Amino acid sequence: MKYTYSLFGIILSVPFPCPNLTSAPAGSVADVAVVEGPVPRSLPESKVDGPNWQASPGAFLFRGGRNSGRFLVEGGDKITLIRNPAAEEKRLCAHLLAAVMAALLRQRGLLVLHANVAITPHGAVAISGGTGAGKSTTQAVLMARGCRMVTDDITVIGMGLDGRVTVLPGLAKMNLCEDAAAKLGHDVASLPRNPLRSIKVIVPVVPRDILNETVPLKTIYLLDSHAGDGLNFTQLDGVAKFSALQECIYGPLFPEEHHGLFSLVSAVATQVGIVRIDRPKGRWSANEIAERILHG
Repeated sequence: MKYTYSLFGIILSVPFPCPNLTSAPAGSVADVAVVEGPVPRSLPESKVDGPNWQASPGAFLFRGGRNSGRFLVEGGDKITLIRNPAAEEKRLCAHLLAAVMAALLRQRGLLVLHANVAITPHGAVAISGGTGAGKSTTQAVLMARGCRMVTDDITVIGMGLDGRVTVLPGLAKMNLCEDAAAKLGHDVASLPRNPLRSIKVIVPVVPRDILNETVPLKTIYLLDSHAGDGLNFTQLDGVAKFSALQECIYGPLFPEEHHGLFSLVSAVATQVGIVRIDRPKGRWSANEIAERILHG
């Protein structure tokens, strides 16, 4: 059975269900299909290797482990999957919607950031940072204060017809660490676990809290932590902006996949504010961060 979904401006056909995705309109023709077939155990011409992936221009191999499978992404329009005997559909879906989807979008010439995006009264803000930086928690607090979600974890940047830097609508899901979910008033015991990170729970997002359209990007907030007790906001300029963008990019980049990358990155650095936030490691600061984002 095939399932057809719409995300990041493309129609995706998948041989297993992904409950968090928006179904494509009836009669839609897939731009990209996940097909089941042979997938190599390694890329012979790999240029960059990670702990469970290899990449070269136009090819990305992801190894999902015993309870998943191997994915091969090629040319920005083809994903081949071989399931392992103990594969679980929820894990296949989770891997597809993380590293595999990011690789596909990069191959299609898009700028992909490891970030969440929320719509505030002042415009769209992207919240980036390393694992555990507090991206999802900050987004959840913003949503609790009336903001809407555009995408979770993967942010895709493009250029609108008017020359403005825009964000494409993407993944409408929210994964929160258990303690953060509890602080925000969720019944943690009743929520499903993230299949890839058991310390996180999946919090449902109601349709009215999701904005499923392309929006101009106003600001990128780059989260980090420090040993002190204070909350520090630093507006970046010049070369510091380009360096910060490099920290936000999801996965390896190859010039062959990104002919217009320099002009797009330059547009982001010119049009979009970038703010580094250093938050205290030892205490809850999400409410203060949200307050500063909302009111300056």
